[in-house]
Amino acid sequence: PPIAVAGWRFLIGLIVIGLWAVSRGTSLSLPRSRWLPLLVFGLIFVVQIGATNIGTQKTSANYAVILLNTFPIFVAILAHLFLPGDRLSLRKIAGLLLAFLGVTFVFLETPNVQGMMVGNLLCLLSGFLLAVIQVYGKFLLRSLTAIQIVFWEIAIGVPFFFLLSRIYEPSERNVSFAVALSILYQGAVVAGFCFVSWMQLLKSYPASKLTALSFSIPVFGVVLSWVILGEPITLRLILGVAGVAAGIFLVSGARSADPLGEH
Repeated sequence: PPIAVAGWRFLIGLIVIGLWAVSRGTSLSLPRSRWLPLLVFGLIFVVQIGATNIGTQKTSANYAVILLNTFPIFVAILAHLFLPGDRLSLRKIAGLLLAFLGVTFVFLETPNVQGMMVGNLLCLLSGFLLAVIQVYGKFLLRSLTAIQIVFWEIAIGVPFFFLLSRIYEPSERNVSFAVALSILYQGAVVAGFCFVSWMQLLKSYPASKLTALSFSIPVFGVVLSWVILGEPITLRLILGVAGVAAGIFLVSGARSADPLGEH
């Protein structure tokens, strides 16, 4: 079940991050004034991951990987609104339009199946919420360390995942060795190492420019979905991934110092 997967994945990630912090002598304690902002941060994280896992379950891996990775586009918009010095330029606007066109092709390609369309919408919502997390995290980094933010974000989220799974998901679990290995990889590598690395980078670089290479993710995702899962690649899907990838490249490669309207 998708929410249970999230719970186990991030429990493993939490252990990895906690051990890493202890090994480096890094404090995880928080000032009282930071608890409420982190609670909000953690709740957004719960909704975002829930949308990711449920959406991915309902749609194909091809569609999911494209729509989930629209987050750099939303980062550019939110950064323009809320982060000084990270403004939209003409190049970024062109990238936004291209990416929007790509997302449109993905939705046009989606079969007329209600569950799959809901899955696509959840994946797109997850991409937006991931952008909110990136921009919100930029504000939190002004008073907290990256390891504190990631540790407590996951610590807040894990109980919610298990509670929601207990309430809404079936009690039967079919956990094979391959599934267990996949969850271990997602927990230790993705939720552990990658989360900390991302937050460390976010502390030093503009939020919109950190996604400079993420234009390749939808491309790799579609190719791997075809190779591993045997999912078909259609013309509309190619146009969709091309639009999103090109849009992300334009948005992330633009000089964030360029104000709107200047070259």
